[in-house]
Amino acid sequence: MRLQDELEELQPVVINLFKRSKRENRLSHGYLFSGPSGVGKKRMALWLAQSLFCLEQTSEIFACSECVNCTRIANDNHPDVHWLAPDGASIKIDQVRGIRSELIKQGMESNKKVLIIDEADKMTVQSANSLLKFIEEPEEGTLLLFLTTNPAKILPTIASRLQPVTFRELPFDQLVKKLEQVGISEQKVRIFASITGSIKEAEQLNEDEFFSEARNASIKLYEGLHHNGPNPLIFIQETWMPLFKEKKGMAMGLDLLLLLYRDVLHLMLNENYTVISASQIEWLKRDALQFSLPEITREIEAVLEAKTKLDSNMNAQLLMEQLVLKLQGGHGFA
Repeated sequence: MRLQDELEELQPVVINLFKRSKRENRLSHGYLFSGPSGVGKKRMALWLAQSLFCLEQTSEIFACSECVNCTRIANDNHPDVHWLAPDGASIKIDQVRGIRSELIKQGMESNKKVLIIDEADKMTVQSANSLLKFIEEPEEGTLLLFLTTNPAKILPTIASRLQPVTFRELPFDQLVKKLEQVGISEQKVRIFASITGSIKEAEQLNEDEFFSEARNASIKLYEGLHHNGPNPLIFIQETWMPLFKEKKGMAMGLDLLLLLYRDVLHLMLNENYTVISASQIEWLKRDALQFSLPEITREIEAVLEAKTKLDSNMNAQLLMEQLVLKLQGGHGFA
């Protein structure tokens, strides 16, 4: 599939913005692309770079993906298109100085140049400041693209000089389709699509053993709460807490637990609903018949409340024990 066609599926609003800017010759000198990992920011940057050099573009197809220039840019082999990414944990000032010296030279093959900075939030203060003057007074024909998942970490002096472009998470059905295309099993696809809007993050989860352990733990906890599984309070102490030592991991465990309750709710409202947690379909159907709507709503609210409290200084084990008591119909949170 041609890159432009792919992006029209992934990020139609963003690519239409740039197509209009190209037609009207109103492309800015610099943009700040922000959004979750794996939603098309790098692909959009690649397409924009190709659109400046494509040899076969038309009034509708701005980058053909097949000509010599498009191919060279895709292979990071064009002398006037530069990529900058962290060297280790950060983008260092020496990296920026090296790129800046290339950008102030005349273009090798044209009067146009592109700089794409991936994970721009990882620039050190020194490296960001060394780019500031260049951003304020860019060389004519230069396009600067800053890519980040965390725009709050971009220096305000940098961000204020770039036009912001926000990339949305992929819709559920579209993400399911894309994940099936990359070979992830049907059973996992719907789970991944429910907890992330990013193809890249879903692929990482698919390869992560911790995710499988987290998934199993959430199922076991649900089983203990509602299906004569392990004693929930003992399970929290002996299995849940040793597994989820960090807040990020525990948040994932709670998200996975929440999927089970949400499946029950949707089955209560629509018996033909396709559940996310397909392996637990028999439990979920039975629970949909036994729970009342106020009960399942209360369960969901309890898990969401626990997730919110993760960001506080509350003891994590106490938080989980209180969640279990609430899900069993005991007292709520302190």
